[in-house]
Amino acid sequence: MRYSSHVIASLCLGAAVSAHTTLPFTAAYTAGLVIGSLLPDIDEPSSYVGRRSFGVSDKIKEAFGHRGMTHSLIAWGVLAALVWRDSASPFAMGLVLGYLFHIVEDFFSVQGVPLFWPFSSKRWKVPLYRTGKGVEKALVYMALAGFVYFGVNGLFYEWWRSWLAMW
Repeated sequence: MRYSSHVIASLCLGAAVSAHTTLPFTAAYTAGLVIGSLLPDIDEPSSYVGRRSFGVSDKIKEAFGHRGMTHSLIAWGVLAALVWRDSASPFAMGLVLGYLFHIVEDFFSVQGVPLFWPFSSKRWKVPLYRTGKGVEKALVYMALAGFVYFGVNGLFYEWWRSWLAMW
């Protein structure tokens, strides 16, 4: 998926989680979702986050390749353990969920993801879309519609209240 597709799809999934749990849909949570949804692509220097990584992306791609380590459930689990050990804040929850959503979203691409890296380099997938093609665009429009649906059913109000509470 393109970076904007990851952001929109992850916001929709994050809104669904928030709507069906006690997790608050705050500005901090959505910031975590957005950053987390972009973070796995740090392994690609030409990606949105890779271009802003001050060379870190080059080193990660050189060592592990694209859609390698950063797209595995093992790496996600390590990140989740480290983040949750230090903070259980809405931002931390959003970051961890956004990262997981990115992996799930790429699982549905024709390239797949190595879910169990480093134990297996097999790429797992349910090939629904090819990056930048029509099916991805349709999925993004559905995610945007879902995000708006959850938003107008109370989440946007909750988000604005959290934003105003920061001031």
